[in-house]
Amino acid sequence: MSKPLFNKEISLHRLHNQRRISFSLIERCRSLLNPGVAFTRELHELFRAQGKFGSKDRRLYRELIYTYLRYQPWLDSKRSDQEAFMDLLIQLAVPTAEIRSLYPTLANKPAIPVEEANRFKLLGKEATEIKELLPDWYALHTKRPLSTKGLLTLVTRPPLWLRIQKDPGDDIIKRLKEPASPEQAALIAKHPLIPGCIHAPADFPLANHPCYLNGDIEIQDISSQILLLMLKDSPRGKWLDACAGAGGKTLQLAELLRPYGKVAAHDLRSSALRELQSRAKRSGLKNIEVLAKRPTEGSYDGVLVDAPCSGSGTWRRHPYLMRQTREKDVFDYAKKQLSILKDYSNLVSEGGLLVYSTCSLSRHENEEVAAKFLETETRFIHQPLAPRFGFDDLGHGITVYPEDHNGDGLYVRAFRRVS
Repeated sequence: MSKPLFNKEISLHRLHNQRRISFSLIERCRSLLNPGVAFTRELHELFRAQGKFGSKDRRLYRELIYTYLRYQPWLDSKRSDQEAFMDLLIQLAVPTAEIRSLYPTLANKPAIPVEEANRFKLLGKEATEIKELLPDWYALHTKRPLSTKGLLTLVTRPPLWLRIQKDPGDDIIKRLKEPASPEQAALIAKHPLIPGCIHAPADFPLANHPCYLNGDIEIQDISSQILLLMLKDSPRGKWLDACAGAGGKTLQLAELLRPYGKVAAHDLRSSALRELQSRAKRSGLKNIEVLAKRPTEGSYDGVLVDAPCSGSGTWRRHPYLMRQTREKDVFDYAKKQLSILKDYSNLVSEGGLLVYSTCSLSRHENEEVAAKFLETETRFIHQPLAPRFGFDDLGHGITVYPEDHNGDGLYVRAFRRVS
């Protein structure tokens, strides 16, 4: 046997082994979909337990697992035929370099990847049937009726959205493109309407990119970026980011508050605060204070409450939430959100601003929580948001849907303290 043919057989054997591992991981992940399970942490532990996965392996298996989760109600009946199931799953997945490497293993090898907007047709379905992939309660919770565009968006992986943290000039796009493949480079571009916002492909390898390591850019979803830009007046003075997470909005807020304003940031999760501190250091911003303990006193010109929620606006990036979240969870979150909002409202100075947001698309966590807050908190009035980026605040805040800007979904409403 010639050496090239021998090497080809070894390569095919490795690829088929990856298919078998993928199927095994998917079977094991099904047990992680119970409500309350920390899916990403458990998946990380599952990968680590394998001991031999490199970064490319993890990207491949995560993409296939997440694709399965997006289409689970349609795919489960096909799991009995492992080979046909994996053929279908590979073609449904985003054609990253890792996914494309498996194309030689397909029984009917595609000449080119199936277009994103048509992948669901591989399952013999119509666009109107995509609603079958969503929890039964979802359509009853959203204020906007389900549309074909909205349904198609929900089952696709979003692009990678970046925000310019330190503007080095017009060469930022050129520098970002340098290590990218031609296909990736073609998709890297500044957003025409949103300042400092950059679109990049979902599989763009950013972690070791100099622009990221130097703090020139930060990962921040497009919808998250426009949230603070929809405030009628630019933030100033002293602010508190009360549920800061890993600090995406904290960094943006600190930038908006320069040169004289400051932002304090807190989150109940110590791991999130450690990530925030690392990002703050990388950014070079000096007007961020990270609070290890939850603030219970003080006075701020503005308080941002990006409250914990069911996360239905992030199902594109976190499809496991689509499978884990029950309607009961939504109502439980709504109670917590109202309590958190009331607690932090006490830290807003007279004349100051209280901004409430979630990454949920349920009116029970959004408009209804805001309405209940105003019913009991007479010190506050509705503060209209600015009519920007295609949105108008008609008195109940603004909901950004994933299809609006090809990002996450979220809700935002502002209140002014008047007494």
